[in-house]
Amino acid sequence: MAVEIHNDSPVPLVWATDELESGDWTDPWYPSRASPIAPGATAEWRAEGDLFIEPTSGTEGRVRYNIDGDPTRQLYVHFNSPLIESQYGNTFHVWAPPGFEVAHSGGQGHHGRLVVRLRQTARRQVAGFTPSVNGFQFSNRWNAGLPAMAVGFLWNRLLDELGGEAADVLDIARVDDGWLPITQARAGMCGGMTFGAMDYFAAGKLPPATTTSPDSESDPLFQFIRDRLLDSFDITGSGHRWLGYSSPLYPNGDEGVVQVAGLARGRSWVTYRDEWPRIRDDIDAGRLSPLGLIQTDSLDIGENHQVLAYAYEQSGQEVKLWVYDNNYPRQDDLHLKFDITDTTGEVHVQRLGSYRADEPRIWCIFRTNGYNPHTPPDGRPLPPPAPTPAEMSPADVISALGGIGVDFSVSETDLRDWLGNPEHTPYPAISQALLSHGWKLKAPVFLDVIVWNYEHTPGVVSPRRSEDVNPDILKAAVLEGSNVRNGTEFTDFAQLLAP
Repeated sequence: MAVEIHNDSPVPLVWATDELESGDWTDPWYPSRASPIAPGATAEWRAEGDLFIEPTSGTEGRVRYNIDGDPTRQLYVHFNSPLIESQYGNTFHVWAPPGFEVAHSGGQGHHGRLVVRLRQTARRQVAGFTPSVNGFQFSNRWNAGLPAMAVGFLWNRLLDELGGEAADVLDIARVDDGWLPITQARAGMCGGMTFGAMDYFAAGKLPPATTTSPDSESDPLFQFIRDRLLDSFDITGSGHRWLGYSSPLYPNGDEGVVQVAGLARGRSWVTYRDEWPRIRDDIDAGRLSPLGLIQTDSLDIGENHQVLAYAYEQSGQEVKLWVYDNNYPRQDDLHLKFDITDTTGEVHVQRLGSYRADEPRIWCIFRTNGYNPHTPPDGRPLPPPAPTPAEMSPADVISALGGIGVDFSVSETDLRDWLGNPEHTPYPAISQALLSHGWKLKAPVFLDVIVWNYEHTPGVVSPRRSEDVNPDILKAAVLEGSNVRNGTEFTDFAQLLAP
């Protein structure tokens, strides 16, 4: 087992401890010799199983690094490459403290190479995608009289792909093809709207501006979303997961996992170990990531839902995942929060932002497969991109900020200097973030106060790019600045905005 440590954080990693439960360190590749790891540097260490003519063991061990030499903040790497692999293959637990995010990939096989990457926590998102702009402007509610396929039809096709052995173990039987029409309000066409939003974004267009869903079967947009709904279930691929993960017999944690039809891990392992890394990799690569939300354990797949992930922030083991949810049009604050530390129990996901309190429980999250872009109908052209502070003179930035209700209390000379220095001050990044959201404030707020509030939020890294600006922290910074300056006691950022 070879392990590469990529230190993409701004501070060094200093070896603290290492231990082996089986096998030996491979000379001369000792963890203690791969220290310190400077910012931007990569180090490697290796371990191997015991050998007596043939291998007699696998290798398992733990290595800890002090982040910036601080023993209270550690990067922890646990690896286990057994002689005889289980259904989980080689397994790894790689953790970082709050304020940092760590990701790992690879490491499978008897000659595995695990790649570990440590970064400072920041919001990471698909550039150019905002739900209120790039999502459909209407909600996922439809005229129940519109003709479309039914859940029963999908159920039976998915069951065919699942296979008889798995169906028997999970106690899944066939139903009538016409059972539960998908267009009834309870079920909706969320998968079609998710794939459809991806299609408009891929085509460089915006969805139609209509705020009501199509109500005619001859409407090209209805036909398109209906067809994309069927595509989203990936019937001939891995769509059978909709049934498998919805079964009351499918396990939540790692114990007693069903060993049929590829359904080999519990819901928490699927969500935290298998699917979250795929979602993260999509967003890091600038791709939107379509998600399936399992919202039932009673095989009522019409209760499940599909959304679109476009941004995330990971601090330690806590993940925040921002989504376009077609049940909530024009909402940019919707996100899911979960902790990826433990896979022995149930999945625990919080819905945050403008979600209603009565939303159903999420039993499992997975990235849906089978997306290929299609040409959507009647798209609107994208608005021209807002100029960035780097493309505008400081005077133009100050003028544009004034137009949305952001002024300043420092000297204009100092402010112009800061706005012209994106490498060493957060002013250009925060200014661009303020302008990009399209906010207009009822009462003015000082830019320098907003920046001070943002930078003095515990655990926050001073941003140098607009995409590193956390919108929730930015809203809180503006809210605090507005309340202090204007003598108000608002608790909701929306109360600051002009209609």
